[in-house]
Amino acid sequence: MADFAKERRKEPYLGEKVNYLRNGYGTYVYENQFFRYDGEWVDGKKHGHGKLLMKDGTFYEGQFTKGEITGSGYKYFATSNAKYTGEFLCGEMHGNGMMAYKDGSVYKGQWQKNRRQGFGTLWTQKKSIYEGTFYEDMRDGEGKQNYDGSYQKLSNGDKYEGHWIQDKRNGQGHLWCADGSHYEGNFVNDLFHGEGKISHASGIYYRGLWLNGFPEKMATKIVILCESSLVLQQGQLFSIHVECRNDDDELVIEHGRELQLLAGFKYTPPVESSSFFDMIEDFKEQPIHTPFGYDVVPYPISDQLPELEDTTKIDEEAEDNSAENQDTDEVRLSESAKELQETESRETVEEVKKVDSIISDESNKLPEQVTETVREKETKFEEVSQMAPQVQNKVTTNGICEWLNLQLAPPPPMYRPFVILKREEEAKKTKKLSKEKIEIMKEITDEMATQERTESEKKSSQQIVPEKEIYETIARPGEYVLIVREVTNPPFLGKTMQPAFLLLQLNQKKKTVTKKPKGILEASEDEEHDEKDSTYAL
Repeated sequence: MADFAKERRKEPYLGEKVNYLRNGYGTYVYENQFFRYDGEWVDGKKHGHGKLLMKDGTFYEGQFTKGEITGSGYKYFATSNAKYTGEFLCGEMHGNGMMAYKDGSVYKGQWQKNRRQGFGTLWTQKKSIYEGTFYEDMRDGEGKQNYDGSYQKLSNGDKYEGHWIQDKRNGQGHLWCADGSHYEGNFVNDLFHGEGKISHASGIYYRGLWLNGFPEKMATKIVILCESSLVLQQGQLFSIHVECRNDDDELVIEHGRELQLLAGFKYTPPVESSSFFDMIEDFKEQPIHTPFGYDVVPYPISDQLPELEDTTKIDEEAEDNSAENQDTDEVRLSESAKELQETESRETVEEVKKVDSIISDESNKLPEQVTETVREKETKFEEVSQMAPQVQNKVTTNGICEWLNLQLAPPPPMYRPFVILKREEEAKKTKKLSKEKIEIMKEITDEMATQERTESEKKSSQQIVPEKEIYETIARPGEYVLIVREVTNPPFLGKTMQPAFLLLQLNQKKKTVTKKPKGILEASEDEEHDEKDSTYAL
């Protein structure tokens, strides 16, 4: 009796029976102890509503038909925490159903043999939605996709409508990007490939053949249509023509690239001990690297400069005045040189003369005159700078761009490369002077300064002519660099063309000096001599 009870307790089924068959409601534990079924039975088979539990925590609850999971039900996957609600066939998800994944994604649509197949909608996040056909658990066929950046690292806000193959964009389609760009054409493996056209957010338009996401002929560099360098005179107008070319040096026909034209002057960093060392930190624009072995600082260039006044006459008058002063200075220096010859060698005297000429030029400017001259220069700089706006950016047409009627503008007030160069030149000159030479020059300059003060008081009513006035209204002679670079925003397909550089040598403006004929000069001298003789006779 005890043995019979023990065998009865080991029986795997507990529930209702009819004619020794499981009929009605009962619980059955499988021999492998992995499955357990609680639910309805008919003629010894699971049939009706029931719940099948697995040892790992996975379970199904829903309809059973003749021992198989067939019909509508709910299944929870313990390993992936996924939850499916929908139709089943022979234990597999088949028909219409909805799957909620652990990462928050949700699929609602058709299933076939546990795979998404047919028409359905996939929400990867709130804003990332695919609506279209699936095949073997992948997007395949016609479909629409809105991206939010969380699905396969695609761009945020883009929209695609077209054909898919194995979860990738393949075939004809439209792509609307979040930045406003629109592509229409053929895709291969998620890339633009084949015939297509794009209207980029930056304004660039391209239509033609695409290879692996880029145009067959894509501009990679800017080329200036000019020789290796450009030689001009001050105030001379010039033009710049550029082309957009590829690596094979072929012109690329495209529209809408924005190009910027800049000019630059050589950047010379000051010495750390110099008082101007901190100035370089205040630059609004950082120095630009060039292929010529040095950096440049942006310099103003314009295509709207006004007609500049001819300053040649002013310069000639200034030179005449300086020549007269030089004649008187030479007489004074000759007298002082005789005294120096007794104590100094001939070479030392020649060096002193050179330095004296520099100091005499500086001493000609009295404090009041210097400040007045600086104010005149600053006001003139401001007037010219207001009248000379910076040249505007240009947009390419058929891969070509040009700027006409260009001219280097006058340097802005306190243009630091010029200031630094001037200060460093003065510092080098002062270092070369010895103490003995400085003392000798002080004696000479003191005598000259006292005489010049008296002369300056007489000429105070006369107009002060700034030194080298030609530099006030036009650019200084020297070597400049022209730069053409791309500033398309946003960059076309994430790439920017290589900039182009051109040397510009600006020479001093040629002066036309009118000289009087010798006959007229001799006649005027004879008349003056006759007048003097007549006065003596009286």
